[in-house]
Amino acid sequence: VPFTIAADTLCIQKPVQFAATALGVSRWNWNLGNSSSNQLPPFTYSYTRAGTFNVLLTITDANGCGSPASNNSITIAPNPTVSAGPDKYISVNTSTTLDATLANANNYSILWTPSAYLNNPALLNPVSTPDQDPVIYTISVVDKTSLCTGSDKVLITPVSKLYIPTAITPNNDGKNDKWVIPGLALYPEARVVVFNRWGEKIFETKSLYWGFVHV
Repeated sequence: VPFTIAADTLCIQKPVQFAATALGVSRWNWNLGNSSSNQLPPFTYSYTRAGTFNVLLTITDANGCGSPASNNSITIAPNPTVSAGPDKYISVNTSTTLDATLANANNYSILWTPSAYLNNPALLNPVSTPDQDPVIYTISVVDKTSLCTGSDKVLITPVSKLYIPTAITPNNDGKNDKWVIPGLALYPEARVVVFNRWGEKIFETKSLYWGFVHV
């Protein structure tokens, strides 16, 4: 029994339709390359990883007689991996470059949303000049060949006064890994002192090291 494979894009987590036509079938036996199914065609299935998969189909009739296997292959392309870069605090009325990274960027169409305050939303590293409110930018990239997509987000926060965050997440994901004190650069003689919950001083510095960063 021949079968067809159809999809808008052959990408991870995108639906792929399998279709076949036959009479007197009591059981459909699909080997999808990484799983099996007995669904009645047409049906859709989404692959969770990239690669080439050999798909096999056999059928069984009411008498228990089986067909020879028909086969076809399908290649699932990976979704692009893009990083929008670290979240940033900037001074009000200033600009910053969005530090997105993407391997072989020329192979992709790029779009930042919203486009507000950006000099060019189609660049990998546009310049943002936001107003006084924080902006969450999303970068979306589309592989020009496979049409597979990827995205990531970054937060840009303008600040006009000293702000001291009370927590960090040092898990090396590029976001909030360091204790950033926005506006501290306006006070070059400032001392940074850390106390525990009992009021005991556990750290003090005037040089911004040990994860301290100023903007």
